[in-house]
Amino acid sequence: MASFLERNRSVVFVGVATAFSLLGDQALYAVLPVYYQGLGLQALEVGILLSANRWIRLLTNDLAYRMGTASVPGVGPKALFVGAFALGAATTLIYGLTASFTLLLTARLAWGLAWSFIRHLGVQAVMADAAVDRAGHTMGLYNGISRAGSVVGLLGGAVLVDVFGFATGMICLALLSLFGLPLAAMGHRGNRALADPGSGPLPTSLKLGGFAVGIVGPGFVMSTLGAGLAGYVGTDQLLSAATLTGALLAARYAMDAFAAAWLGGLTDRFGIRDSATVYFLVGGLALVLAAIGPQLSVFMGLLLVFFVCGTGLQAGLAGLASRLGSGIFARYVTVADLGSAVGPILGWLVVGWMNDPLISLGIGGATYLLVAFGVRIKMWQG
Repeated sequence: MASFLERNRSVVFVGVATAFSLLGDQALYAVLPVYYQGLGLQALEVGILLSANRWIRLLTNDLAYRMGTASVPGVGPKALFVGAFALGAATTLIYGLTASFTLLLTARLAWGLAWSFIRHLGVQAVMADAAVDRAGHTMGLYNGISRAGSVVGLLGGAVLVDVFGFATGMICLALLSLFGLPLAAMGHRGNRALADPGSGPLPTSLKLGGFAVGIVGPGFVMSTLGAGLAGYVGTDQLLSAATLTGALLAARYAMDAFAAAWLGGLTDRFGIRDSATVYFLVGGLALVLAAIGPQLSVFMGLLLVFFVCGTGLQAGLAGLASRLGSGIFARYVTVADLGSAVGPILGWLVVGWMNDPLISLGIGGATYLLVAFGVRIKMWQG
């Protein structure tokens, strides 16, 4: 255990700090699609709130990259990194203090700014010493540790809100997220500006893959899943719908914790092109079958298959992008964020117009299948 921590100090400390930062954001995905009417929100407003943090990142990702690579006395990567965790905790506190759409939207935009710095500076810190042939494994390990916060936020946050109410639950998560600040300071190596060997354009296959992973996973699937499960258990059972959503999404991130390093390692072993094609094909078929509306146990099983594929894709694609340089990684996550910003709005437009959240899953599955064929005819770089 000691040797593992010695070899992976940055991965462990930065990963755990990131886990704390994710608590409030991830809880929203479990509870907002179920409780939005009680907060006085409209369906489209839910989609806007769940995507606003991604829209702002289309601008703030580049800001995080430029400030991380700039040589500004007293404002190095470590100071920016810890400051981003403080801002993230403040946004979760705002969720618990107001039900105003305007203030919630402002908090979501602020979270997007904070997450740009947490993700970019965190990934660069943990990948700095990663071997070229272990990029997928290292990224998977970091994702697995950090996504423990998603497990706690989705499942624990749903239970907190079910039992104590939305406001109290969010305030508790905000206080817990403060533990990320000292861990972030311990895990980051220093305040030197980041090196940036990657100045070329983003490879086309990374554009396709990143956009698809963003628009389907966080977009079409995660943002509308609570509404879909409410249709299974009945809208009069809010406790069951919210908790079930939290449990399913928590299981998705629990798989990250246990299998992300292994799944990412498969891309190191078999190559990103072949691995990504398989992940897109299997994940797309699972979503298409889930959209048919099978019995609840089969539905949840198909969603878990999709989540496994998403875990492998995120580790492999992000690992490749980060290995190509800080600038390439910034462009990759911006493309992914564009997809995840568009996805919730489109998904909730489907919910509002068609009154059937499962159609959103079918659209996501078709997108994965199209991209699976698209990546086969493009040359992977790296």
